[in-house]
Amino acid sequence: MYKLSSVPESEPLFTILKSRAINLGEIKDKEERKYWRKLKNANKIPDLYLSNEEIMNNLIKIVKEKKIW
Repeated sequence: MYKLSSVPESEPLFTILKSRAINLGEIKDKEERKYWRKLKNANKIPDLYLSNEEIMNNLIKIVKEKKIW
């Protein structure tokens, strides 16, 4: 795990980074895999990117609500 080795294991950030970088397919123990899957989902980066269509729809909605035109 790239720069993970520079973060002390006692820090909460270590667990967050590890949960995002861990390969769940390599974990044999079912309960441990379930634990890391839960952490991975909790610590994932939300999808912040919108398609052009979503942006246009949002803009149209705002314009209609504000009655700009």
